[in-house]
Amino acid sequence: MSPTKRPSTSSLRRFVCSRPYVPVAELRRRFGLDEPDDMVLISRNGSSAFIGVPAREAAKLEELWIRDELGVELSVDVRAPVVVGVFPMRIARYVVDHAAVNGNGPVGQGPIGLEPPPGPHGELSDEPSV
Repeated sequence: MSPTKRPSTSSLRRFVCSRPYVPVAELRRRFGLDEPDDMVLISRNGSSAFIGVPAREAAKLEELWIRDELGVELSVDVRAPVVVGVFPMRIARYVVDHAAVNGNGPVGQGPIGLEPPPGPHGELSDEPSV
C-alpha cells in the first residue's frame, strides 16, 4: 500500500477478523506502515497501552478496541504496556451456528440430524452394524 493510500478502519477490521491473531509486525508489513520509530499511546476505559504503528492507524485500532471489536495482547517482556498483537473479539457466525455439524460436538454424539442405521427388521438399533 502506498504512503498516500492509508488503510481504512474497515480494512483493518476485515484483516484482523480474518485471522485468530495478528502480530503488530504483520499489520505493519501488510499495510506498508514503514515509519520505524512510531509508538502511540492508545487508551480505553482507564487502561492504556503503547502500539508501534503510525498515529492515524493507532487511532483506528483504538476505535476498534473501544467498540470491543478487537482485543490487544500486551508484552510480558517489558514493564510498560506495549501491544504485541491484536485479535478479533467476535466469533464468526458460521462457526457458532454450525459448530457440531462436522461431528465434533459433545462426546458421544455424532453429527446433528443423523440417526443410527436401521436394524435387520427395520427397527432402529444402537448397536454398530457389521
